[in-house]
Amino acid sequence: MPKFANESEEATAFLRKQTGSSQLVCYTYIDAEKSSDSFFIVKTSNKVIQVSFAEITYDPRNYQSLLEGLYRVIYE
Repeated sequence: MPKFANESEEATAFLRKQTGSSQLVCYTYIDAEKSSDSFFIVKTSNKVIQVSFAEITYDPRNYQSLLEGLYRVIYE
């Protein structure tokens, strides 16, 4: 079954603030039953990046921690 990511306003705002890019858009797919199947898609002006939640080190009880982990995976 195909998986569809939805635009995430909170993730987009966080990454735009961190990077200074107004053209960046972030999409999220969250699988409530299997978090390892969840992922982000980050679209910038010149590339599209997919990051699985499994690639991110974060506190599963804290969404802000997930966003900070996403930033680290892509930009650090």
